[in-house]
Amino acid sequence: MGDILPKFKAAAVQAAPVFLDREGSIEKACALIETAGRNGADLVALPEVFIPGNPYWAWHMGLRKGLDFSAELFLNSVDIPSEGTARIGDAARRYGTYVVVGINERDNKTLYNTLLFFDRQGHIIGKHRKFKPTGGEKLVWGEGDGSTHKVYDTEVGRLGALICGEHTMALPGFTLAAMGEQVHVASWIGFGYVNPLSEICSRYYAIACNTFVICSQSVVDDALIKKVGVEIETAGTWSAIIEAGTGRIMAGPLALGEEGIVYAEIDLNQVVRQYFLHETTGHYWPKQFQVYFDAREIKPLHINVVPDPAEHTRGEQIENGTNPDETELK
Repeated sequence: MGDILPKFKAAAVQAAPVFLDREGSIEKACALIETAGRNGADLVALPEVFIPGNPYWAWHMGLRKGLDFSAELFLNSVDIPSEGTARIGDAARRYGTYVVVGINERDNKTLYNTLLFFDRQGHIIGKHRKFKPTGGEKLVWGEGDGSTHKVYDTEVGRLGALICGEHTMALPGFTLAAMGEQVHVASWIGFGYVNPLSEICSRYYAIACNTFVICSQSVVDDALIKKVGVEIETAGTWSAIIEAGTGRIMAGPLALGEEGIVYAEIDLNQVVRQYFLHETTGHYWPKQFQVYFDAREIKPLHINVVPDPAEHTRGEQIENGTNPDETELK
């Protein structure tokens, strides 16, 4: 009979965070996971930095004026692991769904734009940090490295993700495809700058990478605009689910500014036919072009511990069949 690839139901969330409110945003995320789970979703994708929102001020005001907002964001960001991630994991477990959610990750004194992956049991299986903050975001977020750029083997297929402007780069997507990605979460913020990039890039990604794309984008609501105190162009929401290989829209998009969830039944068996037309990391890959990818974690501090000579001697005695404790007793 041959192999049968996974079939599952995907959900793409389009919603506004509870801006700069970690607990409120987590509560809303869990409610959206519940809604999608009760509707049979096996995979739920929530927008970029949904907890607790995007640093829009960095795009609309100077550094010094925005520092108060940046400090508030820092104090409402998410440690991994933490009570907040446990709450999201509990929602994933309760409704038996994989979850990919955007967070502002706090690591020591730095923030990162991060996607967090949960399995059906509510365990964190990985994260992806945005490689390069875009535009004014450089004033707020640090840069990711290759150690969080992975594809995860799951019950719904080999799952990967990119964040917003990363979809305009050729190599992050190519490397995920070369790792065998079958299902891709495209996570976006929602304001005018990224419109119509979210649609164009997400549909192209589905074609070029032979990957089903779950495109989830956030909403800029009145509460956010009032909080920041500047006019933000809001015509930038486009959440949909896209067919691998063809770029055909399977579900969505929702209307601009509308909150909701779109669903689609995904059958990985259906895309196999497309592999024989343009599998760009396999037989349709021009071998004159190769990518060398640095998957190391890049740290600011590496501590080398000098071995204890006594412990080294003890280890040699054990390897030689001598019990050092018995020798001392004699």
